[in-house]
Amino acid sequence: MSRGEVSDGERFAEQVRSLVLHTVAHDADADATVALAELAESLADAMEENISRTLSAEAVGGPSVHPVSGVGNPIAAPLVDTVDGNQAVAAGTYTVTHEGPPGCVHGGAIAAGFEHVVERSETLFGVPPTFTHVGPGSREVRIQYRRPTLLDLPLRFEADPPIDTGSGSMTIEARLLQVGEVTCEATAVWTPDTPFGPIGDGDATDIEAQ
Repeated sequence: MSRGEVSDGERFAEQVRSLVLHTVAHDADADATVALAELAESLADAMEENISRTLSAEAVGGPSVHPVSGVGNPIAAPLVDTVDGNQAVAAGTYTVTHEGPPGCVHGGAIAAGFEHVVERSETLFGVPPTFTHVGPGSREVRIQYRRPTLLDLPLRFEADPPIDTGSGSMTIEARLLQVGEVTCEATAVWTPDTPFGPIGDGDATDIEAQ
């Protein structure tokens, strides 16, 4: 399939994405709502009849159904993944489907975007050569929400390559831009695991209580 073509699955997901958007933004009288609900019920029944009972692992966890960037997942914005120099980039536009404060993108959607672009940075650029702690580890993504991120405006997540801090951890710096301004910043910190969880000052009880 060429870059400009759209598969039947992508087209179908895009129409369902529109249904989700219209459902969230729905404001009709009772009679119209009942009629629409009956149509939606018929569509849901028809879709259920065509569900594969033997979905492959690729179909379930593949990139086309990724919750952030999957063009075949109606819940995704979806963000479009690219590489810009030494940065992993994910760009797109969030609608009222992902609304938090009025007119703004929900913090959970922003966090998912950061998690996605940080993971892509790890995959694209790999572990720094000086980072010797290869093995099981834990990643924490710390986000600073500096200003509102608005709905219906293009935005761009950027993640730098991983950096070895020299103290037993690895970090990735990331940011979210909209209209040329940084609205949020994030730092992903990867640390090796101990048998009881991430290395740190607190024990398992302290971590659970936080």
